[in-house]
Amino acid sequence: QNYYALLAARGQEESGCLDEAHKDQRTCRNDDKCEWSFRTCKEKVLCPRPDPKPRQNMLLVNGGPAWVALIYEAKNGRSLLDDDMLGHVDKFERILMTTANGAQTTRGAPSPWDEDWCLKAYPSGNDNHTGKCAATSSFLNMFSMNAHSRQVTAQQVRDGFSTSGPLSCMCSDSDALCAVCTPGGGLKGMDNMTQFLMNPMYAWPASVTSCITQYAVQNAAATAQRANQTQTESMCSRTLAGAPIQALLPMLASFCSTNPTCQWEPPGSGGFCSSTAFYRATDADGLVEGAEKERVMSRMCDEQDLKWMGMRKSFLPASFDCQSEDKKAQFARTTFFPGGDGKDAEGENFETNYVGGMRGWFMSEQALEMQIEKESGGDLRVMLFSASTLRQQFLGILIVDMCLSITSLVLVWAYMWWTLESAFLASCAMFEILFSLPVAMSLWTVICRQQIQFFQMLTVYMILGIGADDAFILQDAWLQSRYLGGEETDGDWKTRFAWAYKRSFKAMAVTTATTCGSFLIGACSPLPQVRDFCIFAAVVVFVDWVFCETFFASAIVVNERFLKCGCGKGECCGPGCCCGLWRCCAATFCKSRYGETPPPGAPPQKRAMERWFEGPLFRVLFKGRLGFVAFWLLLIVGMCVNAGMSLRTASKANPIGKESLDVIRGAEILRGEFSLDGVPKISM
Repeated sequence: QNYYALLAARGQEESGCLDEAHKDQRTCRNDDKCEWSFRTCKEKVLCPRPDPKPRQNMLLVNGGPAWVALIYEAKNGRSLLDDDMLGHVDKFERILMTTANGAQTTRGAPSPWDEDWCLKAYPSGNDNHTGKCAATSSFLNMFSMNAHSRQVTAQQVRDGFSTSGPLSCMCSDSDALCAVCTPGGGLKGMDNMTQFLMNPMYAWPASVTSCITQYAVQNAAATAQRANQTQTESMCSRTLAGAPIQALLPMLASFCSTNPTCQWEPPGSGGFCSSTAFYRATDADGLVEGAEKERVMSRMCDEQDLKWMGMRKSFLPASFDCQSEDKKAQFARTTFFPGGDGKDAEGENFETNYVGGMRGWFMSEQALEMQIEKESGGDLRVMLFSASTLRQQFLGILIVDMCLSITSLVLVWAYMWWTLESAFLASCAMFEILFSLPVAMSLWTVICRQQIQFFQMLTVYMILGIGADDAFILQDAWLQSRYLGGEETDGDWKTRFAWAYKRSFKAMAVTTATTCGSFLIGACSPLPQVRDFCIFAAVVVFVDWVFCETFFASAIVVNERFLKCGCGKGECCGPGCCCGLWRCCAATFCKSRYGETPPPGAPPQKRAMERWFEGPLFRVLFKGRLGFVAFWLLLIVGMCVNAGMSLRTASKANPIGKESLDVIRGAEILRGEFSLDGVPKISM
């Protein structure tokens, strides 16, 4: 950075590999500082990483890390920091991150998470080590550092599972001031600068100096090797673990100014005293209790203790109140990653052969969720988020929605069959309704040159009702033509159809015009989604009306001339049995209300619904007309007053879906309580 800054100050700044000239592949390849990759010229990696070891990198799915996030919610007024709630979460994570609740591959072979899929950490200075599961980012890490866990962490750091190098020599099992720091916030030995410059560690404890000396001996070979390397190679080979203690003195002096404790810490703290391989599911033995737990609660609420405050803001919600006495946490989260070789092919295998399937990881995790939630008595809710399961979770929601949509179509079709008394007419009406959508889409995309959006697909539910009404109007006009047409019909099907078509055309044209006009008013909306939905809905309604006046009208004639049943009403194979539903049931079970079957040659009778509307219903409404008007006026006025008095400004955003769905509720919690872009939510 200093080198490039000096060039910029001198006016000698190089253009680099992203200028116009380097867009040419040959020019890029001829430049020693550039490389051609994915049709783009890029700077060569100055310090290339060595080839990764097995599962050292994050496993990739669709080009991104296959992260796994767990959101916990305490219900019924409970807190996740209660001992029993922590125990339920601890049990859940131990099972999930070890045996994965018996998850199997698609071939039926058991595949434990900690053996086959966990991200691995490797010790520095030991290339022959097979590695072990890397530390996860769990809120339970803060409550796992009991005496046993501190001993495990210390041993892992001695084995090389640390990036702190000689700085880890300062750590101990004691929750006290760091051994190399003074109570005044200084570094021991700096009060005598003459002796400090000769030997910076002269005033440090013997255990610390011996540990640092061992690091120096271990890294002597690497130091000698760097002497024979080029400047770039030497720079790339430098690490904190191999740095001499003299180079770390400024960092230690700044560190001591905060009066820190050098007790062994959980992973994720970002300090010197943590292990990169503390896999809590297998390395921890229980959780802290009593005074140790109170100490954890105190440290994570100490604004001067930046490490623990950072962990609290990462794992606990923004609503966590450190000022309250009970310090309740309603939400918490855990994140971990599967390990891989960094290639998408392995991610596809993970997603297809392990996560999916009836006995795969996702279904096993869901079963474990239900088990733990049941054991907690309903006080705990676990919600899974994962790059590999989001597709399955949303697909499950879409499948349910699709089943509901198909159910609505079937119910509308059955109701039309019941009312039209013809399966053929009901099917034609449903075809006319559904086919109006692709025709409207073609008009929208080809003529209007617009794209189909999600909200426009919701018009199918609107047109189901409008299209069915149009079919009922035309069919009613056809049936009424038998006894209301008079001399105009003369009993012939042609004159009857002309009378029915003229009668229904006006009614359907008026209703269609008013509906389309209402939607077209929405074209004035400044919101593009609202505007497009309204215009598209008007097009769908118009197309459906055209189909009803042409296709369905023709279907009525076809049904009358070629498909009409010849048997009597209410009889087998007659109207109401194989052609419809209502007449057969009414003639069999409700003869008193349906009436007897008219003899052959008798004039047609009005339908039961028509007789009911013009008879009992009309008499009731006519006699109580004043009372009905007063009742509805009072009801409307009362509702308006209640709406006006209850109107309040929304205190929170509307939910994005059903909160009973884990993926929806979890997304709301993440959006409202946690950070998704690396900047923590504010919590005091």
